[in-house]
Amino acid sequence: MTVPTVRRPGWRRIALFTVLGLWFTIGSWTAVARIHSIHGPDRQGTPSAVARIESCDRIGPLSRGGIGYYWVCLAVVTAGDEKPQAVRFDLNELTPDDAGKAVPVVGSEGKYQRSAERLKMPSWVPIVVVGLLVLLCVAGRQRSKRRWRRAMVRHPADVRLSSPVCVLPAATGGGGASGRRVISPGEWSRRKYWRIAGPLVGAGVLAAITATLVSDPEGRRALFVLAAFGFSAPLWLIACTPRWYRTSSKAAHLFVSDTGIGWERLPRDEHFGLNWDEIAEVRVLTVACDGLVLRVVDVFPIAESVLGQRPELRPFWEVGAILGPHRLPGERGAVRLPHAFSEAAVRDLRAAMAAFRPERYREFTAELEPVGNEAPPTPITRGAT
Repeated sequence: MTVPTVRRPGWRRIALFTVLGLWFTIGSWTAVARIHSIHGPDRQGTPSAVARIESCDRIGPLSRGGIGYYWVCLAVVTAGDEKPQAVRFDLNELTPDDAGKAVPVVGSEGKYQRSAERLKMPSWVPIVVVGLLVLLCVAGRQRSKRRWRRAMVRHPADVRLSSPVCVLPAATGGGGASGRRVISPGEWSRRKYWRIAGPLVGAGVLAAITATLVSDPEGRRALFVLAAFGFSAPLWLIACTPRWYRTSSKAAHLFVSDTGIGWERLPRDEHFGLNWDEIAEVRVLTVACDGLVLRVVDVFPIAESVLGQRPELRPFWEVGAILGPHRLPGERGAVRLPHAFSEAAVRDLRAAMAAFRPERYREFTAELEPVGNEAPPTPITRGAT
């Protein structure tokens, strides 16, 4: 378990994973095309159709075959008594070495391929592929377990909070809803979603514009495939958002219901829950510093004696937080969720509390102040606005 942490984005790491992702995608694309374009000797016997090459084009380095160069040949196919027809063959089906030859082909209705022995995939290849996938899954699972099993580190605070301001006091009406709301601490806001999806769509537009300027039909086709991938980003990116995988075993969830409030993280089976008759206040505290924003959720039990009755609360009791290079103190007498909440997650929590217990929800902002400062911090007392 870790304390709530907000740090600056690791752009080098993001760039590394982006390059690795592109390399894996294009590499897989190329490998599949290479395997598909390899064939053995022509089949023996009288062919049902033959092809004679008219012309061949060398395509690459970017084409429907991924990265590399291939031959795409136009040939005249004669099948029995049918009228000869011009057919464009697939990657490396025919090459300039076949010029002047009657190459046996099979197919119909303008779709032909070379009548050759296709290389059979060795039996060990699927085993290796499945083994690698299993190895990756096991490694990812073990990494996830190690991450969730990190011990709580309570760093001594090097700053303190001062000048707290109540920006949303407790409401006096409303509430009384039934059911349960599930909130993901890392919920994406609409602005963050389009900040990620927008550049991908822009890359798709750039690929489409480039495709219209390229004269090579194979390169144009490959660029249009990349453009379609970019244009569809708003759809497939949904699968990456916390809202989509909030029921995943790797995700953490905050539950707000008509009976109480709770939190769980399944891989380590960490969880706690409090009924409303045990809760005095639920508070969101926002601290901003050097362009970074930290939002934490603190749950105040009615009495500290609840801690003795609920041992699962002890790891969350009065824990601090990390904001950039600063280590913040914990909130006295409160259970703090071990997450930095996004703006969208706080909005969901605000709506959930308004539906169930608006009188027990408040929001504060605070500033950082060095520990050595002589001015005493202003306390935030429960129930005060």
